[in-house]
Amino acid sequence: MVRALLVLPPLPQPMNAPYLGQQYVAAALLSAGHEVRCLDLANVRETVARTRFVEEIRSFRPALVGMTLFTYNALAGYRLAETVPERGAVLIAGGPHPTVLPEEPLSHGFDLSLSGEGEHALVAVAEVLEDGGSFDDIPGLHTRTGQGPPYSAIDNLDELPFPHSAAGTATRDAVAGGIVTSRGCPARCTFCANYVTGRAYRWRSPENVVAELVTLRRTFGLDHVPFWDDAFTARRPRLEALCDAILAEPDLGGLTWTCITPGNMVLPRDLERMRRAGCVAINFGIESGDKGVLRAIRKGQTPERVVAAIEAAKAAGMMTIVNFMFGFPEEGPEELANTRALMMQLALITDFFNNFGVLVPFPGTAIYDRYHAEYGFSRWWLDRERIPDAPGPDLGRDPALEKNFFNYGPRMKAEIAELVRWKASHNAVWASRNVKSG
Repeated sequence: MVRALLVLPPLPQPMNAPYLGQQYVAAALLSAGHEVRCLDLANVRETVARTRFVEEIRSFRPALVGMTLFTYNALAGYRLAETVPERGAVLIAGGPHPTVLPEEPLSHGFDLSLSGEGEHALVAVAEVLEDGGSFDDIPGLHTRTGQGPPYSAIDNLDELPFPHSAAGTATRDAVAGGIVTSRGCPARCTFCANYVTGRAYRWRSPENVVAELVTLRRTFGLDHVPFWDDAFTARRPRLEALCDAILAEPDLGGLTWTCITPGNMVLPRDLERMRRAGCVAINFGIESGDKGVLRAIRKGQTPERVVAAIEAAKAAGMMTIVNFMFGFPEEGPEELANTRALMMQLALITDFFNNFGVLVPFPGTAIYDRYHAEYGFSRWWLDRERIPDAPGPDLGRDPALEKNFFNYGPRMKAEIAELVRWKASHNAVWASRNVKSG
């Protein structure tokens, strides 16, 4: 048995529930017979995080410390790595950031760095620590002296233990805020930082998903579950089978759920079936109202298709949330005006707009690779002054705009800021009306 400590370093943008990815890895290690503790430091200050991290290592004395790194918290993770006392544990970095830049954590104090999904790899690392052997045979794993075979995505998602089995205590607060029924996204958006699960779209069987939903309801009393899939509606036969399976399960009567999907991956007939199965809200990825920008970012949709999908969702009785982004390098005042026009049109039929939305160039994306040298933001995540701060209570302020990655001129910057404020105002008015009516 290996003692494993799984750590999520501080994030500038707070999380409202335990991190689902960490719980998946913890459940896999527990199922393999190892002892696991999860240390979620996402919402604490870095000084507090360092103290808690050191205390946990000294009290638990793990042989393996696994740290989840996003681009936003990579620097915080590197600083935590510097504080590991009495270096007896193997320190491994995993998550989105090491997947695209596996060598970087190795130069910041980590012994191992993992590309791709972590459930199988972390179990394999623990087995090496327990029984001996070499790390060189583990797919996707990088060491200071080499790397293992290329990583391949997990095909059979049904074989993974349910993540809530790692919650520790049977309370609602210990459960991650939702589940995933599929991994990967078939889209090719140039701004997307979907590294770990990749482009290969894989899905769990309807029976497996329903079994988890039933367990969540029976064990934790959950009546509402968000689905966090990147593209929930990407494969129509799978979607239909899942909705039918939920409807056929007596123990799920009255369960409601929400999902996320690109605007071009859903049809009106899908929405009617989803609503019958309990879907009460859909978060649509739209990004821009300009056809030229949509082509440039490879979004694969048109404004007309988006409007039709949202109208159909509202007709089916669902709440709608729409996501727009601002500040693409291909975008000027004319293109931004087209986005504004679509937003105004959708404001009449949609409920919420996403907060903020200014483009952040994440490493590994086509936008980062093409523009980081030209605009001077290479490896911005290693400079604390370049990392967007926590948004704070003012939802009309976008910290990413203040970092000005793409050197927007005064006019462009002012127009983007106005649209960010407009979205916040729309959301506040909608929320106020619904509080009064409720």
